[in-house]
Amino acid sequence: MPGYTPGRSIEAVARELGLNDIVKLASNESLWGPSPAVLQAAQNALSRLHQYPEVIPIDLVNALVQHSGFSQDHLLVGNGADELLRLVATVYVRPGDRVLYPQPSFAAYAYGASLMGGRGVPIALTSKGQMDLDAMAEQVDESTSLIYLCSPNNPTGGIFRQRAWDTFLTRVAHRAVIVVDQAYREFVDDPGYAHIEDDIQAGAPVVMVRTFSKLYGLAGARIGWLAAPPEIIQLLMRVREPFSLNTMGIAAASKALEDHEYFDRVQRETLQLRGWLRRELEERSYRVLDSQANFLTFDCQMDALGLAKLMERKGVIIRPTTSFGLDGHCRVSIAPRPLLERFLQALDEVTSSIRGD
Repeated sequence: MPGYTPGRSIEAVARELGLNDIVKLASNESLWGPSPAVLQAAQNALSRLHQYPEVIPIDLVNALVQHSGFSQDHLLVGNGADELLRLVATVYVRPGDRVLYPQPSFAAYAYGASLMGGRGVPIALTSKGQMDLDAMAEQVDESTSLIYLCSPNNPTGGIFRQRAWDTFLTRVAHRAVIVVDQAYREFVDDPGYAHIEDDIQAGAPVVMVRTFSKLYGLAGARIGWLAAPPEIIQLLMRVREPFSLNTMGIAAASKALEDHEYFDRVQRETLQLRGWLRRELEERSYRVLDSQANFLTFDCQMDALGLAKLMERKGVIIRPTTSFGLDGHCRVSIAPRPLLERFLQALDEVTSSIRGD
């Protein structure tokens, strides 16, 4: 089973190249960072570092109740979205079961299938980088136990819309459990985006997975949450590690849900800069995939791994999408404008050097 291929870290690039001024735009972290109030809440939690965290962090769960509209028995908090995605596979995938997932997409889906002895069945995206729900539905058979979807999809940024979702759910409901990874949900501004909350409330076998790692700037705190029918939550609780969360992350996530002014501003700036960066890339004749996430993926018109290496020498880390199964493309995270301008300058210098301008 192949291991996960992470984005390059600032520390690794600094060691290899001897640089001390590096910007990382490879992992879709929030370069705005958490708010001062969130940082203070995490710092205050240090005084409880000698104690185990709550198995069920009630304050955070209650904050999610207010935030999401789900009741407590519909919610589960975990060690990032990664743990939650794996827990569903742990419960529902038996050796030999078929697990459907999109490709190219997040590696955790294939990992979960392999870990439990399942048979991964990758389903190609549409030409626009979106889930092909019709193709997914056609692949469901009596041995299919789990379906992973990603909307917005990583690394393309594509989504599926309400009509396609409703048709898909009608075709596959109660034939398999459906996991919808919505790690980038907060950056969607397409009015046609599929809302799955009512289906979960109605008891459909649907799991919605979310994270604090993106908009809320808590990637290092490892906090994710999911919503599902109560009977699914009860099963996931049986296989969940009791102390998978950390005290500081719980405190930070709870405060993040209260600090609406700060995170509303970050959200607005991210969406504005996503449009600006897309225009800048297209003016340079790059083909940019439609994205509803906090990143853009573009056809780099050369070997993606080679471009990423050259960009690192300029002190800018971007993500070649080769490991996702998308060759010839690179992904860049949306960040405050000065950092994106630095990315564009480095990109211009690298491509000019390659052309011999």
